[in-house]
Amino acid sequence: MDATITAHLERLAGELKVRGWHAKIRVEPGRTPCLHVRNPEAPRMNDDVVADASAYRWTWGKDIGPLSETAAVADRVMYVLRTNGM
Repeated sequence: MDATITAHLERLAGELKVRGWHAKIRVEPGRTPCLHVRNPEAPRMNDDVVADASAYRWTWGKDIGPLSETAAVADRVMYVLRTNGM
C-alpha cells in the first residue's frame, strides 16, 4: 500500500513543482508517507499532505480532494497555504 500512496503523492508533488511550489515526500519508518508542501514566497506557510485509498488529506484529517483530481487538489493546497497578497 505504501508504494501506491507514494505514487499518488509523487503525482501531486509533480503538479505543485510545475507551479513553482516546494514539495518533498517524507518517508519515515513505521509512518505513513507524507508530502511536505511549502509556499515558495512564504516558507512559514507549509503543511503535510497524506493519501489513502481514495483521497488526499491534510495530516490533521480534513479531506482535500479525491485522488483522481490531482490538479484541483494542488489548487486547494495552494489556496490554503497562500499569503494574503496572492
